[in-house]
Amino acid sequence: MAAVRIIVALSLAVLLAGLLPALPQRGGEAPGQPITGAQARADVTGTALVRLPMRASHVALSWADPDAGDHEGEDEDEPHASGLSIAFSRDGRSFGEEREVLLDTHAGATDVAGLVRSGVIWTGGARFVRLTSAEPITGLTIDAIQAEAAVGGASYGPIAAAAVDQPQVISRSGWSADESLRFWREKETPDPALVGTEKWPAEFYPIQKLIVHHTAGANNDPNPAATIRAIYYDQAISRGWGDIGYNFLIDEQGRIYEGRYSREYAAGELPSGDDGAGKGVVGAHVGGWNSGTVGIALLGHLVSQDATPAARQSLEWLLAWLAERYGIDPLGGGTYTNPIDLKTRDNPNISGHRDWAATACPGGTFYATLPALRQAVANRIADGGTPPPPPPPPQVTVPGAPALTAMTAPKRPGVRLSWTVPASSGGAAITSYRILRWNGSRFVRIATVKASVRSFRDQRTVRGRTYRYVVRAVNRIGVSPYSNEASAAAR
Repeated sequence: MAAVRIIVALSLAVLLAGLLPALPQRGGEAPGQPITGAQARADVTGTALVRLPMRASHVALSWADPDAGDHEGEDEDEPHASGLSIAFSRDGRSFGEEREVLLDTHAGATDVAGLVRSGVIWTGGARFVRLTSAEPITGLTIDAIQAEAAVGGASYGPIAAAAVDQPQVISRSGWSADESLRFWREKETPDPALVGTEKWPAEFYPIQKLIVHHTAGANNDPNPAATIRAIYYDQAISRGWGDIGYNFLIDEQGRIYEGRYSREYAAGELPSGDDGAGKGVVGAHVGGWNSGTVGIALLGHLVSQDATPAARQSLEWLLAWLAERYGIDPLGGGTYTNPIDLKTRDNPNISGHRDWAATACPGGTFYATLPALRQAVANRIADGGTPPPPPPPPQVTVPGAPALTAMTAPKRPGVRLSWTVPASSGGAAITSYRILRWNGSRFVRIATVKASVRSFRDQRTVRGRTYRYVVRAVNRIGVSPYSNEASAAAR
């Protein structure tokens, strides 16, 4: 396997040092959209086909880095390739486009456990993955995540009068964060005193620097809110951090999302990511330099392409608001002092992840535009004004129509039907399929099957008689149009 570029390992001990008060507060927050996850493991020698333990909207991969600790001095600007590619399938037979797995250099491609980690990857609802590697990989772990079920419901709320220049931010409840993930559960700790307490209580420090990232996921993401839920699950549960590490995230349409939990906000108050008195919540976006910095992640990977104009505009407004709020000169730089361990680092006030760690993040193409970004932020502060309204939340519709085939049942009485998954789920997970048969005047439903089933044998038939059928897909919004009509004679 090609050597992974040098990565500064994220030390969780340093990251979480000082974050646990003597009496952690217990949480009674109502959960948002439940996010489920399960793991599969595989050895990859050439190509490996893996059946996931559940239908997943996203996956995240991790495996042991055979060269851990041997990357010192390597070129940090090389794109974070893994030498591994992946393709997805719903049925294990027909696979989508093969794509390169990019490493997540958010915390260093090699973490403290000596693991290489990918970014969170959108699957489109896969049940199977096909992995291809030129070099053998032993003990690869696939975290399958289902975060799609509540697509769309993001809300913005009014801008508070005291923050007229703040761009709109979708709250955690707006992207359906499951707040229960932030609290210890019985199965996660042997200490009953911890159950119900926050895993990672918020701590606040004056903001000194603003740091931009990319998430190393897919571009042209069809469901950014679900991807953010998947990143949240990966970082809070799979990596054990207790929450999402970024302070804010921005999708390609320019929507800004609240990241790391900080506090409860008053009615009409937009999420600020701070304590309301000028101190920002500590995130987990750059190992060793999290306290007193704000981490903003652009969804997608920007190694060979720039941020979209909409994402860049929202980033400029967010940075301008943050810089003005915390008295930061967007064109300046200087010494950052970590308030936890007093270590220092000289960097621009608006910087990229690679300025703080040996990583390709936030991508070479985007990183080259940072000087222009700083100037644009300074111009926005000088000009003042109110940010333009964000695009509306992603719309959820009914699914597309399945494609149906019918045939005489080969061995047993009846007609056998099979259908494909619709090209579009409508933005929400398909929950079931309805099978309908022509009764002489209209199509009447004869059965409903769960979403994982895509075949059905109609046994209530007369041998030799021809029957006509259609199928419809169902999601939480409603029912799809009819499939094509298919007919066959019964056995």
